[in-house]
Amino acid sequence: MKRLDGVNTLLMTPYTESNEIDVEGIFRQIDRVIHAGAASVVVQGKIGEYDTYTMEERRHTAEAVVEYVKGAVPVGVGIINATFEDGLAVGRIAAQSGADYVMSRPPIDGDTHDYFLRLADIVPVMLYDQGMRGEVSIRDDIFPLTQQTENIIALKISGIPDKNYEAKQLLDIPVLCGWDLMSLLAYQMGADGVISGSATRVPEHEVRLYELVKRGQWDEARDLYYGKLVPILNYCTFDPHAYSVCKYILKYMGVIENSDVRPPNPDAGEARASEVYEVLMRVGMLESEGAVHIS
Repeated sequence: MKRLDGVNTLLMTPYTESNEIDVEGIFRQIDRVIHAGAASVVVQGKIGEYDTYTMEERRHTAEAVVEYVKGAVPVGVGIINATFEDGLAVGRIAAQSGADYVMSRPPIDGDTHDYFLRLADIVPVMLYDQGMRGEVSIRDDIFPLTQQTENIIALKISGIPDKNYEAKQLLDIPVLCGWDLMSLLAYQMGADGVISGSATRVPEHEVRLYELVKRGQWDEARDLYYGKLVPILNYCTFDPHAYSVCKYILKYMGVIENSDVRPPNPDAGEARASEVYEVLMRVGMLESEGAVHIS
């Protein structure tokens, strides 16, 4: 598998009117992000509403996405706030489905070091630096793991971007920003790319940002980031309504048909949905064919 430098995309999980997973809606997201130049795609991550999946839905969706992608880019499967045993079970599902890697948070119980070693024996792992029990130390936890197994293939940093300095000093694996609002700063601190929910909504802009940064065109990168990305990210970060808002964005763009979320995630409500529509209009995101226009 190629290195996961660049823009790795967290896919959202749309639902049908009968509350089934809309796999075709996932496929449309995949088409957009691969066309834009995404490095990989991840299904059922945190923004993909991992907690609402049944184990059978995890298997079916992973299998469907792997079959659809057909090796065009690596496919990852999320493991978010799972128990030790459930995390390993999802790892086995990912491996059996033909996924290239899992993106896993630490387990909510048991020994974190043992968990990641056992998971890496099953499937390659993009390791998350944060879990419900706190942050995982780069020096004390992640670096020793990379010395014991070659199957820790990337690090997702969702904490402060300054951790990039230590990670780049100690690790030979891609170091990825997992906090969309900090991605430009993370690039300045050495990040090799992003693992981004923003990239499923505006993949062309995220890939363009990465390309500008790699070429050292920082003024152009700032224009894009602050002019196009930040106004949208303002509605999609650290808010219990973020999943719903992000789905409204994809619906307005004509990518998915239904903006519903599953409980306990709340609907964004009319005020948020209308305002994010206005933001999309003002930054020129609804000019493409297929975009939905509301009055």
